[in-house]
Amino acid sequence: MYREFAATAIVTTSWDDGARTDLRVAELLRSRRLCGTFYVPIMPFRRCAALSHEDLKGLASQGFEIGAHGVEHENLTRLSNRELARVASLSKQTLGDITGSKVSMFCYPGGRYNGRVVEGLKQAGYQGARTTSMLAIRLDFEPFEMPTSLQAYPHSRMSYFKNVARARSIVRFCEYARHLGHAGGWVELGKRLFDRVSQAGGLWHLCGHSSRIEQLGLWRDLGELLDYVSGRKGVVYIPNGRVLEYLRAPAPALQQIGRAP
Repeated sequence: MYREFAATAIVTTSWDDGARTDLRVAELLRSRRLCGTFYVPIMPFRRCAALSHEDLKGLASQGFEIGAHGVEHENLTRLSNRELARVASLSKQTLGDITGSKVSMFCYPGGRYNGRVVEGLKQAGYQGARTTSMLAIRLDFEPFEMPTSLQAYPHSRMSYFKNVARARSIVRFCEYARHLGHAGGWVELGKRLFDRVSQAGGLWHLCGHSSRIEQLGLWRDLGELLDYVSGRKGVVYIPNGRVLEYLRAPAPALQQIGRAP
């Protein structure tokens, strides 16, 4: 678990499943000097147009992080130890070979994981993993249980309550019930979460699926939220893997790690 940084405000984003519409997300981020981690399964998922090897190389060359998301978006908790080791290693090696970059982060397909899965990822050489837990803004999380603040998708209030309940976080549950539960939609909720982070410190982590943004026509909403959080003085903008580096680093190294790509 990381130490708390009292006044550090960090912004990161992550995008799952490797759809080719991730390129549009990347352009929105790049135009605002924001960072992103793209979690990509080796095999195409959801029968959508997938990022090509050239697309992945291009994203990596532009400073975006490429993270692993399984081979076929498997439920890792159902795999044998041998299969888990194969999926973890093959995902890491394949993406590394394609991009020429180190792959240090993993995103659990479907958000499903347990202690055995975490141990398998550690043995494969990953440094951390992202979950599907939402409404989190604190920095005191385990590296293989990186939460998110918000998904770029409209959820009901009950869905948010259920997600927080699964995280078993009384602090997060009370925070949502007291301050955030009456936000008018996911964009407004994202702004309120960012305001709390920018004022008191913490991690604002937006995640999403570009294919759903495309299907629901949410590009304008996404652009509005990205405009709101970008270009703020005193905010560190880094991808998921560098968040972990940042929180591990001694004070003299923080400024260097926090520079935008």
